[in-house]
Amino acid sequence: MRADGESGTAAAAETRAAADDGSELRWKKAICGVCPAACWVEVGMDGGRIADIRADSGHPLGVICRRGEHAPEIVYSEHRLRHPLKRSGRKGAHEFERCSWDEAYELIVDNLERIKRESGPEAVSIYTGRGAFELSLCDMYQPAGVNVSSASNVLFPFGSPNTMGVGALCYVSFAMIAPNVTFGRYYTDLFWDIENAAFIAVWGANPATDSPPVEMHRLEAAAARGAEIVTIDPRRTETAERTGARWIPIRPGSDGALALGIIHLLIEEDRYDEQFAEDWCHGFDELARYVQHFRPDVVAGITGVPAETIEWLAQRISSANGACPVMYTGLEYSDGGVQAIRAVFSAFALAGQLDVAGGIGLAMPGSHFPINRACNQPNPDLDRAVARDTFPIYSEYRGESHASGLVNAVLDGDPYPIRALIVHGASLLTSWPQTSVWRETLAKLDFLVTIDRQLTADAAYADIVLPATTMFEIDSYVSYGPLFRLREKVIEPVGEARNDYLIMAELARRLGYGELFPQSEEEMISSALAGSGFSLADVRAAGGQVKLDTPMMEYRKWNKGLLRSDGADGFETPTGKFELWSTVLEEYGYAPLPEYVEPSEGPHSRQDLAGDYPLVFNSGARTQTFFRSQHHGIAGLASDHPEPVVEINERDAEARGIGHGDLVELRTPRGAVPFRAVVSDKIVPGAVEANMGGGSPVGPESWREWNVNELTDWTNCDPISGFPVYKALLCDVALLEKGERDARGDARTDEHARGDAPKGVTAARSRDSHRDSSAVTAGRPSPRASTEERPSPRIQGAGLSRQQCDYVACAGSVGCDAAVPRGSAR
Repeated sequence: MRADGESGTAAAAETRAAADDGSELRWKKAICGVCPAACWVEVGMDGGRIADIRADSGHPLGVICRRGEHAPEIVYSEHRLRHPLKRSGRKGAHEFERCSWDEAYELIVDNLERIKRESGPEAVSIYTGRGAFELSLCDMYQPAGVNVSSASNVLFPFGSPNTMGVGALCYVSFAMIAPNVTFGRYYTDLFWDIENAAFIAVWGANPATDSPPVEMHRLEAAAARGAEIVTIDPRRTETAERTGARWIPIRPGSDGALALGIIHLLIEEDRYDEQFAEDWCHGFDELARYVQHFRPDVVAGITGVPAETIEWLAQRISSANGACPVMYTGLEYSDGGVQAIRAVFSAFALAGQLDVAGGIGLAMPGSHFPINRACNQPNPDLDRAVARDTFPIYSEYRGESHASGLVNAVLDGDPYPIRALIVHGASLLTSWPQTSVWRETLAKLDFLVTIDRQLTADAAYADIVLPATTMFEIDSYVSYGPLFRLREKVIEPVGEARNDYLIMAELARRLGYGELFPQSEEEMISSALAGSGFSLADVRAAGGQVKLDTPMMEYRKWNKGLLRSDGADGFETPTGKFELWSTVLEEYGYAPLPEYVEPSEGPHSRQDLAGDYPLVFNSGARTQTFFRSQHHGIAGLASDHPEPVVEINERDAEARGIGHGDLVELRTPRGAVPFRAVVSDKIVPGAVEANMGGGSPVGPESWREWNVNELTDWTNCDPISGFPVYKALLCDVALLEKGERDARGDARTDEHARGDAPKGVTAARSRDSHRDSSAVTAGRPSPRASTEERPSPRIQGAGLSRQQCDYVACAGSVGCDAAVPRGSAR
């Protein structure tokens, strides 16, 4: 159903038509409100409505992505939630009736208090997702004493230890656990020194689909000046094509073996930094013995990367005048994700490429604007949090439960029942593996609340649905390294939607402890600035932004007392050294060396399955049009990517009688789901890549029905982080229906459908035409795909110079996908 209100699509079309007819738009500088990336934009206002949007051409952070271009359509979408809703029908049916905010809060508080009386406060939980990444929401509500978390502490004073969220399947493994247990840093304090690198390895990442693609601009600039770039990936990505990079295909899930093979050659050929290894590494001798098992010929057999290529990589990483990886979360999603990431970090460090010009940079102290988080609440009993015993390192780093523990707690009461859940800005049914298990979990809850801008898949089981604003509709702030800027409200909230931050503040007030959190936007911003040396009045007087003076960059900081809180030389680790042998992992009972873990459902370990499922399953590659399951209901975006696709190598396709554009069925031991085939030589033979994000209740029918996570396994995960395995399972693909000739010629992934994005600043917004596409049913999908040429998505805006470090302070990617701006999550 759609809540009452005018048709957003029609309204957006009227304002667009008015602008095209020559009416005068009032352009206003703002921060994009589509996602938490916080790109600097200008919005064209027609009265009190957003009619157009473009990059702010006057600032290096001025950039706009494909989703941002569609901001007016997203804000005024016909699917936009405009009023609180309460369930009027059966669970699972998306049947609601309108209610007031007071009634919604009364029902929420009454049910939470009832369940607390009957089963204890631990029976109540909250799960936060990417839609709850607005910066003030993260800053004010994260658990106390945690470096980075998007989880909410709002139920800690209520007595529940069970806050959890998307950190259990994204970011934490790569950005927190792996670097911190190895060299005492977090991703927020790292940067890839692309501007000064002679050799760049884009490893398991595709920056072209970041939002915004700031890293992509930097890579293109590096390619233009002659830097050597390779991409290590099962797919030849858009990043590879736009930079002219050498593509090194690799079997999904085997990256750790490749990194260990590189380390073996660095040591065997005396290419490593001996002084660093002897004076500043813990466990070098043990690692040197272990990597003897990873000779180039052995690694070639594991990874599919030729021995001579492995030897070349080791030579280039060690000899280049500045070599750095560009990584994000791609390596997280295999059985040994944490260890594989540790192995890559270790390889570059031993090659002498840690904290040197062109290498893996470590941010200077004092590079981040200080946000006051005095309202952060401590977890009342972390040891009682679900899955604490199963994934103790995760909960230790995050101060929260591991979300996978919801299943056993709800279905089996293990370690105790969870009966109520608030899902804030998330969709468990479209993001977590093995959807059927999560559907059963949500259906069994006594009480469920969802908070979002549109109906989600989870909302089908909700008792209360609350409408949240986009970030165009709030007053808040963002920070980019040392820079602090006010996020100023562009439009009034649509319908009765409310700021996510204020929704939580009001919940806290009604539960009896509202004094713990600022209760207005102005109070919240003032609180965030406390202790920074700036007041809200100061920031307003300075034009809405202020910036800290930052120290000059110094390298090899472990020799200068710049990495430890006590000011001593060394790293912020238990030994004070770069821990090749991790004492933290050892303490928790895990392998202390970055050992290679063969995928447990892979062609080598499960030969009994490989006969029926001979291909390696991959999922999770991002597109230019959607954020996971978000925005499928935005016609202008859905027309770019009307159906979920599975990419398959042309050799594997030919063996199965599959042509480009055919309707196929992707099968795993857990089920089968239809997809449109993209036949290509841009994916390694023996593997497939399937679109994620299907299963939401809006958009083309194929996207609503074809949910790739029906095929994944919720029990298959990295034992250290608990992260699900999305990229190293077994599958096969079978033909269902031949596509039409034109359809076969047109079906493709977003990134293979476009030309190069423009470089530099583009002041005027591109006026691409957007075409609707016919929905396709799940039971017997039509073989048709759009036969028209679709417009190439444009990325407008400036590249961001990392040499000046003016705005990001060498702290990670600004505006990264699903991130708060300072790079703390994405």
